[in-house]
Amino acid sequence: MWQKASAKTLSALIGVVLLSGAAHAAPLPNIGELVTIDVAYFGCRSLDDLAHVVNLDWVRNDKDAATAYGKEHCVVLRKGDQLKVQDVSAVQGAVCLRQLRTSECHWTSAQVLKGP
Repeated sequence: MWQKASAKTLSALIGVVLLSGAAHAAPLPNIGELVTIDVAYFGCRSLDDLAHVVNLDWVRNDKDAATAYGKEHCVVLRKGDQLKVQDVSAVQGAVCLRQLRTSECHWTSAQVLKGP
């Protein structure tokens, strides 16, 4: 039998689907690999925050809300930035990136990385 899903559960599920990317998406980079940001986007300390930004931005198409939430909970990763991959989430199609001189990483969608 079907049960009614809460809005929070549904949003989380949609975020996971979006973060996982399309079937034709490039493979995730390896941990320790140096990558380049191809499209400026948010990098968040938690996957939950990234999923929330993606849900607002790509599902609800509410750019203002996504930007406001991202500015409060995340940092902006700029096009051309070169960062090191510290962790990956194959399930969510996300990577945690850090600047070479820091230990803190920020999660972002692998879709914003420059292809090989």
